Amino acid sequence: MLTVPERIARRVLNAQGLASRFIATRAGRLHVLDGAGSGHLPPIVLLHGLSANAICYGGLLRKLAPFTRRVVAPDMPAHGFSDVPAAGLDDSVLIGSMTDVLDRVLSETGEPAIFLGNSMGGLAAIRYAQARPQHVAGLVLVSPGGAPMPPAEFDAFMARFRIDSHGDALQFVDDIFSNGAGVLRHAFAHGVRQRFTHPQLRRLLASVTPAQMLTARDLADLTMPTLLVWGREERILPPSHLEFFRTNLPDHATIEEWPNFGHVGFLEQPTALCNRVLDFARGISAAAKIRSRRSTGVGDHATLRASA
Repeated sequence: MLTVPERIARRVLNAQGLASRFIATRAGRLHVLDGAGSGHLPPIVLLHGLSANAICYGGLLRKLAPFTRRVVAPDMPAHGFSDVPAAGLDDSVLIGSMTDVLDRVLSETGEPAIFLGNSMGGLAAIRYAQARPQHVAGLVLVSPGGAPMPPAEFDAFMARFRIDSHGDALQFVDDIFSNGAGVLRHAFAHGVRQRFTHPQLRRLLASVTPAQMLTARDLADLTMPTLLVWGREERILPPSHLEFFRTNLPDHATIEEWPNFGHVGFLEQPTALCNRVLDFARGISAAAKIRSRRSTGVGDHATLRASA
């Protein structure tokens, strides 16, 4: 499900220091873009959405790497350069294999990471944070999926991903960007149709049910710092999804609505999003240092010396 430009883009990213790795999982080998950063901020893991891949985060990865200790972007099963599962792709295979990869990568870093997830990647980031809270220093949710819907609304929503013609694909492309894709509109539509007609992706879509969506408790139980970025031009996810997150995320979460930002706003405003993520990461890093000083008594000793 990769286009020629995406294959070329991987070579460019590899040459720029983002290595391609393949990690064995229960769903076969999963491809991971993995690069050592040159900064002091925590590692950042980026999780892509349905039908996308790690390559689409190339701009963000390059911008984040100079400020972080590590950047990681895996391809989900049957996405990007990852294997298509021999037994087929469904929700349990996807979540299980991603947990395998993330456990492996984070065991190597030796510290929690900040997770950035868009669309289905936002849902995956939340599920991983639920299962492994000790591995997640913070969550950045960019137009996240996973909000519950009544059955009829859910069926209508899933029908949007049934793309059978070039016209369907053009409409989808028009909806994911805030101001359209310009001269690349037809090229994007060709790739979208190619992906959404892939048998494994259709199997994955057919396996998704309302019972797999998030609950209010799922969000309320998140203890790590959380930032949600939502585009004012969001046209894939209905407004009720934002209200679900606004109502049920814990009080410590920050929710921001950005103008000129669609469902894939990370492609439209990569610099602005990068800067916001780095500010978020700096806040987490500073808070961790304060907690460390308090736990060792360093802060108390410094206060005593100052008062003396």
